Formats: sequence, structure tokens, C-alpha cells
Amino acid sequence: MIDWNEALAATESTVAEVFDRESFRVVPTARRVGVNETRMADPDRVGFPFLGSIDFGPAVLTPGFSHPSTLTSNRDRSREMPSHEAVITALSTDWPEPVKVEDQIVWEGPAGEVKGRFLVAAIPVDGGKRLAIFVNRTKGKP
Repeated sequence: MIDWNEALAATESTVAEVFDRESFRVVPTARRVGVNETRMADPDRVGFPFLGSIDFGPAVLTPGFSHPSTLTSNRDRSREMPSHEAVITALSTDWPEPVKVEDQIVWEGPAGEVKGRFLVAAIPVDGGKRLAIFVNRTKGKP
């Protein structure tokens, strides 16, 4: 009999070996005392590096770009509009702790240079250990 959990784990591991080639680093953040203050580095959580892949998809959020879903007058369609600029996918089985919404993820090049800095917008849960993390670019450091 097939153990579906083992089959899923093996599939996720194989996908990670093939696709996860980019280096990232999680920078945990926390709220400051004031509501309107920017987030700060979280002293209670430790950042960590991981390998993953990144996909930017169509330039839906680029100013001046007309996307069909933004040209409709139907208010119900607004739920279909994307709320993220890119998706970072990665296998999370070896992570010391989970990534949270509003944490930052730094995309690093081979020499350790910063290729991009992203703010986590959402992390949909589907039961697997391979996460799809919806992110938007950010310039600020926590």
C-alpha cells in the first residue's frame, strides 16, 4: 500500500533538488511600540539562509500596465487581482522556524551581494512542506 505522506515528501524533495538554485535569507521582523512605526528586526527569532526559486510572472503591478482584471467594473472580480509581485518557492523541512507575513526575505547572489529585498505578503497553506511565499519588493531594512 502506498504511504501518501512519504510519496509527497519524496516528490517535494525531488522538486527542491531540481528547481531550488537561488540563495535567500530570512530576516524576521516584529512590530514596534507605535502603530505607524516601521517594523524592526525581531530579537526573539533567528534569521536563516535557504535555497529556493523565484518567479515574477506577468508585470501586473507595474504602474501604467493595463491588465484585463483591472479594467472591469464588476466589484466581485477585485478578489481575483494579485496582491503580490513574485512567488518564492522552497522546501521548508529543515527550517528552524516558520516564516511569517511581514518578515523580509533577502535574495542573495553567488558572492553574497543583495539581488533583491522582499516583504512577505502571504503564505498559503496547502498541507505540504514546499511553501509558495507571495512577496513584494521593499527597499527598507528592518
